[in-house]
Amino acid sequence: MKIIPLLQKLEKKYISIPSKSTFLKQIKKGDFVSVVYYELEKEQIRLQQFTGVCTKLKSKGLNTKISIRNILGQTTVEQQFFLYSKSLLDVAILRKN
Repeated sequence: MKIIPLLQKLEKKYISIPSKSTFLKQIKKGDFVSVVYYELEKEQIRLQQFTGVCTKLKSKGLNTKISIRNILGQTTVEQQFFLYSKSLLDVAILRKN
């Protein structure tokens, strides 16, 4: 029994989420992106937003990852997000490259 076809069958219902699958088809490196996610911190839920330029995009089923870079003052901040993570609430392309 091969594992890869079995994994693809299990992942199919999660990957077919309309908002995230269309986002994945439209995004390219260099696009200006906004990500809204939440963090659990000492029994509190905090909403966070990170906005920046998309630098990397790795598409591997449920492990699809997007890297976003922003410059705050003189410090460069780069964060990576798993697109199909439960803590990721919204992703949007603000400006195309």
